[in-house]
Amino acid sequence: MSTGDDERGASLRNLRLVPARKLPKLPPRGERWAGLLRPATFVALGVAAVLVAVVWIGVSTARTGVPTTLEGVTAEVTDEVDTLLALLPGEVTTVSDDSVVQECPDGSPEEQFALARTASATGIASAEDWAREVRTAYEERGWSVTAQGIGGGGVRLSLVGTNLVPLKVSARPLDGGLRIGLSSESRCTGAER
Repeated sequence: MSTGDDERGASLRNLRLVPARKLPKLPPRGERWAGLLRPATFVALGVAAVLVAVVWIGVSTARTGVPTTLEGVTAEVTDEVDTLLALLPGEVTTVSDDSVVQECPDGSPEEQFALARTASATGIASAEDWAREVRTAYEERGWSVTAQGIGGGGVRLSLVGTNLVPLKVSARPLDGGLRIGLSSESRCTGAER
């Protein structure tokens, strides 16, 4: 290589987009602030910041509107069933209501509300049309909806909401309307009397 090539290589090595910086030096151990400026201190501060962020996010996204009493969860389930029945055109008549308060299935001393209601509705052309309407309305609310036919023009729906209240609905054609079976179970909650 010639001296011209050496000079060009040296000039390219010195060409930098960002000026060279010296790394900060840690103070010696004997100085007053020496212990705080160690890498372990920065790691500890980073971990503390992450923990504070996680707790803050958890508290801010916690569901504060969730009922915790038996009366509250009963009202929550009943309101959802009433909202579903409001989608029925025509007159709705409750045929039977076998709703009960029962022990929690996990064996804990808590209780839950189990709704079992049968209703009849008039003025509905078909169970499939009504099921499509229910599916559209509940999916717009963010619910998970599954539907399947049960023969004879009937439909079975399973709806699970963002509040985790499950609704099971079966709709069968009846003379000039539908026979609708509804069931749901609330969350388990401590019995407050």
